[in-house]
Amino acid sequence: MKTFLEGDRIRRLLIRGTNWVGDSVMAIPALREVRRLLPRAHITLLVLPWVSDIYQGSPWVDTVWLYDREGRHSGTAGRLRLVRELARGGFEAALLLQNAFEAALLTRLAGIPLRAGYRRDARGWLLTHAVSVDPRLKARHQTYYYLDLVQRLAGRERSLEDPSSAHDKTTPELPLRPEDRTLARQRLEKEGVRFQGKVVGVHPGAAFGSAKRWMGDRYARVLDGLIRTQGVEAILFGSRQERPIAESICGHMAARPLVLSGRTSLSELIAMIACCDLFITNDSGPMHLAAALGIPTLALFGSTDQVATGPLGPAAMVLNKNVECSPCLLRECPIDHRCMTRITVEEVFQEAVRMLRAGG
Repeated sequence: MKTFLEGDRIRRLLIRGTNWVGDSVMAIPALREVRRLLPRAHITLLVLPWVSDIYQGSPWVDTVWLYDREGRHSGTAGRLRLVRELARGGFEAALLLQNAFEAALLTRLAGIPLRAGYRRDARGWLLTHAVSVDPRLKARHQTYYYLDLVQRLAGRERSLEDPSSAHDKTTPELPLRPEDRTLARQRLEKEGVRFQGKVVGVHPGAAFGSAKRWMGDRYARVLDGLIRTQGVEAILFGSRQERPIAESICGHMAARPLVLSGRTSLSELIAMIACCDLFITNDSGPMHLAAALGIPTLALFGSTDQVATGPLGPAAMVLNKNVECSPCLLRECPIDHRCMTRITVEEVFQEAVRMLRAGG
């Protein structure tokens, strides 16, 4: 295979990004590597609207284009409109981090000469540079899935072989503009957060399904304990659909935390998480955001695989009981949810206290 990513060969590159918050964060090391390999190229990232805020102020891309598949790009007419927009972009190459057949088809129809991505979803014939997935990736963190693609397209096959500085290579970073943090703090102050002690953010939901969620009454007991003994202020985050989970937690608490579920944009969520001293969460998109921001992150894992999708950050840790049936990767537990019920209130509370104290 001819080297795809090299020096001055590509002046305008299109990258089709991933579709979900967690995946978008885990793809950041790959974007960082593309920028290192192509320092003078103009890099355009094509993503769905609900993840675009992740890349505000990103030093690794120059432009973010929205693929509005529920609006102007919906249906056949909308897809053809996107093809015409891509064709006018003057791209010499397209790198597809997303796996879908559609991603390859759209870039082919747009006439982008060089098209690279993994050979999967029956799309290999649409790519000029099709890369087979290394089976060893199944045993590595998902960040390697994206990073290995980039490095192999650059003519290197080291991401799985060379352990030196591996943590630095694969740890996502989420840049945050100071003005965004300031606005978030001001918003939180208006909502009643005093910032007189430590602030604990909690994301008790998980869009994938209930199998990933620790029990709401246990979150309530942990937060009541932290408020009573550590003087923390607590904030519950989540989507509009997850607000009932937050309200259920409040119903079990002696002191009502601030509930922001369904009341923030993604950019506001990112900046507000950055205002926290600790973030307690299930395996979720906000978990990856907190870890990438460098916020101490306590992640509760059960049905999913921490080796593949655990939080990567300088102050992130996982509580996981590693029961005999996990990771099952199921949306709903068909038995007794033992992977989560065996995580006790006391151990989450104690670990949270330890992390708060370690943070100074």
